Amino acid sequence: MIGKIRWVFIGITFAILKRLLKFRLIDDSAKWLQPLPFLLPQIVNREDFIVSICKNKSVLHIGFTDYPFTKEKIENNQLLHTKIKAVANFAFGIDNDEASIEEYKEYSGDNLVHNEDILQVYSNKTTDNNFDVIVFGEVAEHLQNPAKAIELIAKTFKPNTKLIVTVPNYTSLDSIAASLNKTESVHQHHYWYFSPFTLNKLVTDFNFTCEQMCFGMYYSAGVSINTVLKNNAFNGDCLIAVFNLNSTFNNE
Repeated sequence: MIGKIRWVFIGITFAILKRLLKFRLIDDSAKWLQPLPFLLPQIVNREDFIVSICKNKSVLHIGFTDYPFTKEKIENNQLLHTKIKAVANFAFGIDNDEASIEEYKEYSGDNLVHNEDILQVYSNKTTDNNFDVIVFGEVAEHLQNPAKAIELIAKTFKPNTKLIVTVPNYTSLDSIAASLNKTESVHQHHYWYFSPFTLNKLVTDFNFTCEQMCFGMYYSAGVSINTVLKNNAFNGDCLIAVFNLNSTFNNE
C-alpha cells in the first residue's frame, strides 16, 4: 500500500514539474531540441523485450556472463543468457572475463561460449556461426571507445543482422533522485551516459538503421510496468534499441 501511495505522489510531482519547467524548452533553448528516433515513448520490461526478439533466432550474446554475478544469477535462474538459450534456436556467448566464463561453464554445463575482445578482430570460433541477432546489453557504457566496438560489429557480421543495444538511461528515476540530492547514481566502471539521440547517432553512423527504440525497466521477467512509469517512459532505467545492419560497413 505504501508503495502505491508513493507512486501516486511521484506521478503528481512529475505532472507539476512538467508544467513548471516547460519555459526551459522555448526561445534559445529550443534550438537544442532533437527529433527522436521513435514516434511515441514506450516503456517495457527489458528482459521480456530481449527474450522475445531472440525467440527462434540464432543469437550472439556479447558480455553474457554478467560479471561479477555469474554464479549467483545461474543459481537463482536470473542470468539473461540462460533465458535467451531457452527460447533461441542457437545461442553463443562471448565475454572478455576468462574467470567468469569458466565459472559459467562449470555451473551451467554449457560450452557454447568464448573469450573474445570486442575491440579486436573477432575469432573464427565466433564468426563461423550465422547469427540473426546480436545482443549488446549494458556493455557500451563500460567501454572507453564504444564506437570502435560498434564499427567492428558492422564490419564483421552479415547484412540484415539485428543488433539489440541496451544502455542505462541518462534521465532515469535513480539519476534524477541522485541529482536532486547532490550526488550521482552511476556504476563506478561506467564511462558514458546515453540518451535516445546519442545512442541512435552512435550506432547509425556505422551503417545501421534504427528499427525500434524504447525505454526499459530492470525488472525480472514477467513483471509488469506500473501506470506512472508508462506515463513517464523517459524516466525508465534504460534505453533499448533494435538496429538493422544495412550492409557490411567499410569506411576505408
